[in-house]
This record gives sequence, structure tokens and C-alpha cells, in this order.
Amino acid sequence: MRILVKNGYVVTVNDRRDVFDGGYVLVQDGRIEKIGRQPDPKLLYDEVIDAAGCLVLPGLINMHQHHWYSLFKGVADGILLEDWLHQIVFPITAHLSANAMRHASYLCGMDMLATGTTCSLNHSVTVTTPEITAASIEPQVELGLRQVFAKELRCRTPLFASHPLTLEESLAEFEQEFARWNGARDGLVRMAMVIEANAHWTASGMSTEELIVRGYELARKHRLRISSHISGGTFSLEKGLLKHLRETGRTDVRYLMMLGVLDESWILAHGIHCTDLDLEQMATVGASLVHTPTSETIRGGGIGPIAVANSKGVNTALGTDGAMVDYSNDMVEQIRVATLLQHARHLDPTRLPVEQAIEMATIRAARALGLDHELGSLEAGKRADIAVFDMRKVHIGVLHRPLSTFFSAGRGSDAKLVMVDGRICFRDGRFMCGADPSAIVREAEKVATEILKKAGLASRLVPAWRTRGESEVATRRAAGGHA
Repeated sequence: MRILVKNGYVVTVNDRRDVFDGGYVLVQDGRIEKIGRQPDPKLLYDEVIDAAGCLVLPGLINMHQHHWYSLFKGVADGILLEDWLHQIVFPITAHLSANAMRHASYLCGMDMLATGTTCSLNHSVTVTTPEITAASIEPQVELGLRQVFAKELRCRTPLFASHPLTLEESLAEFEQEFARWNGARDGLVRMAMVIEANAHWTASGMSTEELIVRGYELARKHRLRISSHISGGTFSLEKGLLKHLRETGRTDVRYLMMLGVLDESWILAHGIHCTDLDLEQMATVGASLVHTPTSETIRGGGIGPIAVANSKGVNTALGTDGAMVDYSNDMVEQIRVATLLQHARHLDPTRLPVEQAIEMATIRAARALGLDHELGSLEAGKRADIAVFDMRKVHIGVLHRPLSTFFSAGRGSDAKLVMVDGRICFRDGRFMCGADPSAIVREAEKVATEILKKAGLASRLVPAWRTRGESEVATRRAAGGHA
């Protein structure tokens, strides 16, 4: 199958950072064959896609995603991270079935695909059985998305006595799932490992030093990436990061360094409160840092030191975190907000240029995954993961500087065509494969509502104005006033 994408504003993100205005990308059997300014007029093509007025990018890579959060948009407004975990996340996870995970995976996958994302790292925060792992992976395969499923490594501990497996059993189960899924579906599925090594998880007993070290050894054996939350949350002395810092005398990055495990395998998410020394250590060993700008700000956690990390040589990437946190699976939005927040943090509009933020969503993300030889840029020989965005929209306007204009005024929903592995998966508002989107949304809403009721969170479905209004009426009545 030979496909030609022509007449686009082609942004390669290759080593030379070539940009071809009116350029083309030639795709042959799942890979990019040629790229440049003018295609060979003598060649014959199975399909020609006219990308005039469109931005042609490497497919965007979402480096931190919790897919099942898409079921619960809107239920967690106004809650600090530490309270959100205990009041919202933990009650919900007790009721997540394979059916719920399947609908969540479809919903999240469609949202990502329709906004230009071609690959994501799905960071598991629940205890997954083989059935739930399959339910998480398979819908996005059906849609045609590329994914890295980062399966959690947890085990029974004195403070986590409910976990069904010992550490040895958990390691064995991970090996089985790795053998089952890594490289599956023609390579669209790859595995990674989740080891939660931050202060919150270790304090809760859901992670131990033995688990971290043994998990790291297994990941190194299979050359897997390790995803972990670090240095997030608020500065509360009673329940936040400072509480654990005072108790332990160490940061999350320093803890991994003390254990002798921090290296290029690690993909560290959030890092809002990383110190300069943390960042220098990450740069030295080659660990990557994932910034989730809309998530970090909506939860009141702060603005991560991404511009500083870049200046110190840390490989940085972008992710959305999950739609229960910040409503968004849109990587175009993350690129825009990342630049805005760094400018606000440093009072300097030069600290994170849009081009650098684009790199964080493409080639740097691929580098974090160890897949930059296959993904992250438009170059001959690489997999044909391509996103085409229509820039001829009124809300985008004139294109004096196409990249700045699009990522300041455009939206992920401006995606016109999305290709993964040389296959067109989304075109002009339609998904080429998978279930009916309307049916998925209807059933997902039904499933999510049932889970919220079981979790005792039905009150979160009441609009805030109504809640405040009812509270004020009750107060007036109690005081003898009129409703």
C-alpha cells in the first residue's frame, strides 16, 4: 500500500528540524519511504491525500495517561490531590470491572485518536487481572492506536494486606503478561512496568524497597521502561509532600538514587516539586521527566520546573494524566498550556518555545520510551504515525507563523486525518475501525454512573451551584428566614 500526503506544512522534527512548506510524505507498507518538497510525478499511488492548508506532524505521543479516568470526567473538581486519592480514586477502583475498563479504553482511545495522538503510555494505577489487562488493551488495538501498557507491580504488604499476591507471585504474573502482550498485534502493543516509588505510595505501604529493587531487576532483564509518579501533590504539612520530606529527609528522586536503581529506564511523571539536585541527577543517569500541565494546575499542585529541567539536559515529555483530573486527553492543549505556564512561572516568554514543546510531544517522548529509532519524527524508515491538522479554520485565522498560530489558537479537534503504522485510523470526523462512538459514549456514561453510586459518590453528580444553593436555603430555614 503506497499513500502520498502532499501539499502540507510538513514539520519533520528530525535532527535538522526540517520544515517543508507545501511538502509531502510518502508512506509504503507502514513506513515512511520518502519526505521532502516535491514528490516524484512518475510514481503511482494507491491513495493521494491533499494536505493543502494543513499541518503535517509526527503523531503525538501521550506519555502519561490513565485511560479509565475518562469515565469520570467532572466528579473531582475542587479537591486537593491527597484528598482526591482517598475520597475519589480509591472508592472508585474497588468497583472497576473488565466491562468498565473496556468502555473506558474505547472512550479514551477515540478521544486521543480524534485529537492527533497516535501512541500513549497507559500507566496502571489499579490492581489488574489478566482479564482487566486485556480489556484495557484490546479496544485501542481495535481502533488502530499504538500503545505502551505499563502494568503495575504491587504485592501484599503489612499495610496492603488485601492484595491477592506475594511479591514472588506478582513478579511471575508480570512475566506472563509481558510474554502475552509485548509486541502483540503486529507490534502496536508494548509493555512497560509501573513501580510507584514516591513518598505517598511508600508511606501507604503499597510499595516497598524490596519491590522497587526486584521490579527494577525484572524490568532491566526485559529492557522495559518503568513509569512512576514522583514529587507531586501539595505543600500541606499534614498530608502532602512536605510531610513525607520531613519524616524521611529525602526527595523521591534521591530515594531512587539511594537504592541504586535510577537510570534511563525510568519515566518519572509530574515532578512538580523536583529540586535542582533532583533534575541534575536525572540528567546524569538519563531518566525522563513527564510534564502534565493541565493536570498539575487543576489539582492545585503547582507548575513543574520543565524549563529548568530542559536547561539541565533532562529528557522531558508531555502527557495528559487522565480526564477525571483535568477533563483532557488532548495533546495539542498540553503543548499550548505547557508553554503558557512556563512563561508565567518564570515571567519570561522565552523559557519554553512552542517548538520545544512540540518536541516534548513527539521525538523526546519517543526517546523516553526507547523508541526514537521508530517513532517521534517524520523520517525515511520510521513507522508511519502521522497527524494532519486542518489550519484553515476561523478560530485559527491567518498563518504568518503556522506553528505558533496553530498551537496558540488551534485545537486537537482540528485533526483531519490520523495515520498509525501506515493505516488511516481517523479521517474527517470518522473512525475507520472499532465500535460505534455514540453507542460507546452512551454505555460508558451508564457504566460510570453505576460505579459512582456503588462507590458512594452519587453526590458528586449534583452541580455545584445547586449544591451551594440548597445549602444556603437550609441555612436560612434553620435561622428562621424564608426559602
